Amino acid sequence: MKPANLAPLLCLTTILASAHGARAQGFKLSDEFTLKADLTFKETYDDNVYLLDTAAYPYLTPPPNSLIASPKKGSMVTTVTPSINLTYLARPGFSATLSYAPDMAWYESTPSQNYVAHRANLNFTGKIGEASYEWLNSSIWTEGSNISLTTMRPGDCRAIGGIPMRDRCDAALYRDNIKVTIPIGNWFFRPVLTSYVHDFQTEQQVNLAANKNNFVYDNYIDRWEVSGGMDVGYAVMDKTKLFVGYRYGHQSQGTVLKEGAALGSVITNTSPYDNNYQRLLAGIEGAPVPWLKLAVKTGPDMREWLDTTPAGFDRGKTLWYVDGQITVLATKEDNCTVKMTRFEQPAFTSQSVYQDIKYDLSWRHEFSDKFTVGAGCTVYNCVWQDPALRDDWIFTPSLMASYAFSPNVTAEVSWSHDNAMNKETAVVGTSTQYAEGREYQRNLYSFSVKYTF
Repeated sequence: MKPANLAPLLCLTTILASAHGARAQGFKLSDEFTLKADLTFKETYDDNVYLLDTAAYPYLTPPPNSLIASPKKGSMVTTVTPSINLTYLARPGFSATLSYAPDMAWYESTPSQNYVAHRANLNFTGKIGEASYEWLNSSIWTEGSNISLTTMRPGDCRAIGGIPMRDRCDAALYRDNIKVTIPIGNWFFRPVLTSYVHDFQTEQQVNLAANKNNFVYDNYIDRWEVSGGMDVGYAVMDKTKLFVGYRYGHQSQGTVLKEGAALGSVITNTSPYDNNYQRLLAGIEGAPVPWLKLAVKTGPDMREWLDTTPAGFDRGKTLWYVDGQITVLATKEDNCTVKMTRFEQPAFTSQSVYQDIKYDLSWRHEFSDKFTVGAGCTVYNCVWQDPALRDDWIFTPSLMASYAFSPNVTAEVSWSHDNAMNKETAVVGTSTQYAEGREYQRNLYSFSVKYTF
């Protein structure tokens, strides 16, 4: 699919820019409503659009009506993102924010990868007496290809499923988070409810035994999760709180087309990996000293899976959960942020489950109010639970620099490099036979300009 023509949008942008160029802080529509808007134009060179380094065996014939991934295929990518943000502040005790920002992307050399990702948020915050509440909702509806990629052997499903390719395809994603904080002296009680739904809307196809050594088609499998619980905490310092918490949750994975018992037959397989979990948490949040900000919670994850899970699967395994961010304000000009997440979830390219583990390190230095540089590194590891044999890693260093030419105009250049690695031994005749085909290298070189109205 191709994004809509941008001429009317760019014309409107020019008119607004000339009429309201000085209003970089938004438009005060009334005492209650404030509107903010910006427009970002970004040019990127992606030197490996399909995340594939491995050339196909020369004697293979692609299946009909398929979208074939090409190794080391590069393309210029033009992305235009208009954004609006409407804030409603009726009184000090209540506010609501609605935002919408569609990413419209064109791939010059690979137009099948064009997409529009409609990103929207609706958030509510407020207070009732001494109690405060927060309800955060986010959604992404992607209009892209309705079929995923077919990879000729010896290529394989990419490391960690090829998330950048997945996110260009038709899909709908929704997340929400509700929490209420009730203070009682130095103590607080915080009920929490979260939900997550990922509806992959691409066509599913069957990878038959007869062709499994020739090609692989990536089937995306729906998944959803809901959890709720309570945190109980105590303010040990003026700006620092310790807490313990409990969550009870359920995860579910959708169906997938698979080869049936009879030769050439097709069945819809229901996932055996639906599970309930109980999670115990301990955490800290706040700023014990002016130069340090903490938001960390961690604890054991106790899971219960169905009895229909395959042989070799450990249904009684206790896993570990981490969600943490540490920000160090080293100087007035420098800040460093460390993030770590670790959690179990159903896979999206196979009926299985894995530990999703990510470490992020980023640094920013402000030479002035206008000029900022930064560097970062992400280490992403996903470990599949037996009997699945996958252990994927992606190492991503990055650099950036931005300059604010005026309150309205900011330009940024950036670079990132993905080094995807497979840690399972490739053994002929097993599920790891083509595991080395998951590995790839990718560079992204980007330049963007943002205009704030």
